Amino acid sequence: MKLVNPTIKYKDSYLELVKAAKVNGDISEMGNAYRENESFDTMVKRLKDRTQGKNIAKLDVPSSMKWIIENGELVGTIDLRHVLNKNYFERLGHIAYYIHPQKRNRGYATKALSLAIKWYKKMPINKILITCYSDNEASKKVILNNGGVFEKATQDKQSNKTINRYLISIKDDKLS
Repeated sequence: MKLVNPTIKYKDSYLELVKAAKVNGDISEMGNAYRENESFDTMVKRLKDRTQGKNIAKLDVPSSMKWIIENGELVGTIDLRHVLNKNYFERLGHIAYYIHPQKRNRGYATKALSLAIKWYKKMPINKILITCYSDNEASKKVILNNGGVFEKATQDKQSNKTINRYLISIKDDKLS
């Protein structure tokens, strides 16, 4: 498995992922990897700009969208945020991932998060904040399997759901 930048090479797999997310009713979970009525080329340019912090919304942050590739096929996306503003610190954390509905429960998210942690080791931060809704058992398992340590639960004002916050140390063994 590898994480790659969005590219035309995986366009068909990407379009299949979008189709599956729509059918599954969780297209919003794709986050920045998808915008309604946006062409593929525009999406790739937008994500490239976002990596550099260009042309991003006021509440957004620079990040690197990576596609999760297994055996030459896009099986999901992972968004690696470079920094956190108040919105991302309180609700969303450094990382968001989405796995194709028909590819779930095969370890893709766990492995992708492991690769993301290696990516973050090159960044000037000591720990990664990662969040999930308290009822998302699959995401909790992914986070815990990658060394996530529960920090606290908070109430999300937008969804009125409970968000669990986890920290993953990437520079040393301490979460200080």
